Amino acid sequence: MKLKLYFFVVLSLALFNSCVPDEVPAPKLTCNQPNFVTNKSVSDIHATANAIVTQYKYDDVIEAYVVSSDESGNFFKSISFQTLATATTPALGFSVPVDATNLYIDYRLGNKVFIKLKDQYTDIDFGGVRIGSIFVNSYNQGGVGRLSQNDYKKVLNASCVTVKEEALVRTGTMEALLKDANLNTLIEFKEVQFTEIAVGRHYFEEANNVGGATNWGLNDKMGNQVYVRTSSFSNFASKIVPDKSGKVRGVLTKYGNDFQLLPRSEQDIVMTTPRATPFFSQNFDQVADNSNLSLPGWGNFVQAGSLFWKGAVYAGNGFAEFSISGTKVISNIAWLITPKIDMDQHTKEVLTFRTAQHHLDIDSPLNALEVYVSSDFDGLNVTTATWKPLTVNLPKQATPWYQFIGSGAIDLSGYTGKINIAFKYIGSGRNLALDGSFQVDDVQVFGEK
Repeated sequence: MKLKLYFFVVLSLALFNSCVPDEVPAPKLTCNQPNFVTNKSVSDIHATANAIVTQYKYDDVIEAYVVSSDESGNFFKSISFQTLATATTPALGFSVPVDATNLYIDYRLGNKVFIKLKDQYTDIDFGGVRIGSIFVNSYNQGGVGRLSQNDYKKVLNASCVTVKEEALVRTGTMEALLKDANLNTLIEFKEVQFTEIAVGRHYFEEANNVGGATNWGLNDKMGNQVYVRTSSFSNFASKIVPDKSGKVRGVLTKYGNDFQLLPRSEQDIVMTTPRATPFFSQNFDQVADNSNLSLPGWGNFVQAGSLFWKGAVYAGNGFAEFSISGTKVISNIAWLITPKIDMDQHTKEVLTFRTAQHHLDIDSPLNALEVYVSSDFDGLNVTTATWKPLTVNLPKQATPWYQFIGSGAIDLSGYTGKINIAFKYIGSGRNLALDGSFQVDDVQVFGEK
């Protein structure tokens, strides 16, 4: 009897196993996030937002795509969104501060999100549009604040739609993309490199701690610069800034007049090609603040009036500045001239620098910064030398105050022997319409051996 029972059990198991498929199919994952009808566009919000925090009173909904991520720790309690660009309409971005962490779990890169606007607040902060709750500081000044932990998922409604990152990112030059209209959008710069002072340092360093993060300059071949900002909480804060050139991707932000690029992770920084090293450079970081500029080999000459170029330092950055400060003369003309630059040791030489302005009233040749090159300057007599004007990009009256712009790549390959580059200021101290200030920084000459 026991033997018959044994064979019955074995046979039953064999029959059972023969009916079970080799692989159990994985369950299908479905998304049941609700879809909302959008009745306003992000451009509508851009058009109505302003510097004064304002409550949105209408039952409207907009849609946009997530471009930031706090997974690596470089974003903190904030999400950046942007629209999809079309052939005729550029992407628009905005940020939403949220009083929560690990937001990347619910709001993934490229995820389309519906934002309910009713009873939320909008403002413009350093050029960027914000949507959120309201915050009032100790001076009774209001601004957009963080959505609470209890409310943010009622306002930010993730959809089932996710687009690839390449559909969102825009690649271009710094000159084209460093604009307020591109704030909180995903951008990428190619053929860029970190400034020399950053190379070999950590992405975050306590000695360069600016509000909990470190800003390192990133330059292109045209003399433009943006700060790459790395939080002390990012998981790549202790990694080393690369000594090569390549591409950097991130979300564009701004603080004051400085554009800042926030990588989402270390993978946004890809540098594998040799960096370009100038054979002549001056970053003016050794100047004394508010004193007549004096650097080895540099000339500082007054042709008319009594004002010299001065050294200036702001937020740890040194630069040269000419500023009319109440003089009552008909004309101020001053020259800032580089040391001799030997053009026989390299080929394909290119000059770059950065300039800014403030309190410039009009654009006029009677109130201007001009840039020249000379092959016969004797080091003393400015007016007897032959000076050839250079075509460069310079700030205008409409350029935001203190915002440095790149000069462009200025071809010097046709020069041999030793040359001098001169920055000449022309203005008036009596005619108040012909005054203002110009600033010069990061003068560099590149070439090939």
